[in-house]
Amino acid sequence: MNEFLHKMRKIEIVIEAEDVKLVEDALRDAGLGGWTILRDVAGMGHGGFHQARTIFNDQTGLVMFVGVGPSDAITAATQRVGSIFRHKPGVLFVSDVEVLRSDYFVAA
Repeated sequence: MNEFLHKMRKIEIVIEAEDVKLVEDALRDAGLGGWTILRDVAGMGHGGFHQARTIFNDQTGLVMFVGVGPSDAITAATQRVGSIFRHKPGVLFVSDVEVLRSDYFVAA
């Protein structure tokens, strides 16, 4: 392993745009220090092709969250988002990553 890299976990969540606040709250409550939101996400899924369509309205279409943090925060985020998925559609991916500047990925 490179001495400048630090092991972390990454969470990626794809949800309907109308559910952004639910996921933001879940990530914050889990202790993530920050995340990136990618709007206008398009792709193929169980329901067929999902077209990006947020030109005039940011409450439609799909949104993707990408967050990196310590394993315990990502585990907590997975549990919280999993409870959202009991009633809402979406997908979640978790993977191991290595980062520079690990202090950027810890909640203040």
